[in-house]
Amino acid sequence: MGVILQEQMMDATEHVKRDLVHFFRTYKAHMLSIHVGPLETHIRGYKTLWKDALQPAIDALVAEGLMERQGSKIALTEQGKHAVFAAKITG
Repeated sequence: MGVILQEQMMDATEHVKRDLVHFFRTYKAHMLSIHVGPLETHIRGYKTLWKDALQPAIDALVAEGLMERQGSKIALTEQGKHAVFAAKITG
């Protein structure tokens, strides 16, 4: 993978991370499916680079302790609920 492509993917991953957090905040959701429902509909509108960055973004949010995977769903952890609903996330 070239350096420029890596940088674009990192930028896309950060964009998707912010978008997912914003989506959880907007829908006041604690858990969302990535295959059905409003999040799936939202993801359909992603351009290819963002779609490719979706799983790395989820992995990063899981690693940060904000989300956890539950099958085909992603859920906010207690730390994630606090970060998303109690504090304004910058970005």
